[in-house]
Amino acid sequence: MAAQPHSIDVIGFVLDDAGSSLTVRDQAGVEHRVERDDLVAWRLVGVALGRDPKRTPPAELDRLAAASGLVGRRFVARISDLLGTQLRPPGAADAAAPVPAGLDGEWVSTADASAVIELAWWATQRGARSVQVRTDDPSVIAELQQRGFSEVTG
Repeated sequence: MAAQPHSIDVIGFVLDDAGSSLTVRDQAGVEHRVERDDLVAWRLVGVALGRDPKRTPPAELDRLAAASGLVGRRFVARISDLLGTQLRPPGAADAAAPVPAGLDGEWVSTADASAVIELAWWATQRGARSVQVRTDDPSVIAELQQRGFSEVTG
């Protein structure tokens, strides 16, 4: 009896494009090497939008910040807005966050904006859709606003 061809769906993050194959980490964290000749169909999907972070009640942002020991003014952004159509850079599934941060559901919160894009990539792999940065530093605030962060007051 001849072996029957089969296919599987692999949904996840492309970690590496080696030309003749792709390495994909699925939603369970398992890495798959897929030969290009074996691809039947594929499509690039952007980062999920999630809720509008500017509509998050200040008390909820404060709760998230307190859980991570963060203080300062509240600045928020949708991760999809920060990353746009960029392709995800390679990285290990179990890598630590690039800066100290708290992850809670769809939110990642930090007081260190020095690697906010890298943090956004790290967080989106873990289900986050929005990022909160807490700071009172005027130069950091200017940089955040230039990147599209909005301050939540009240």
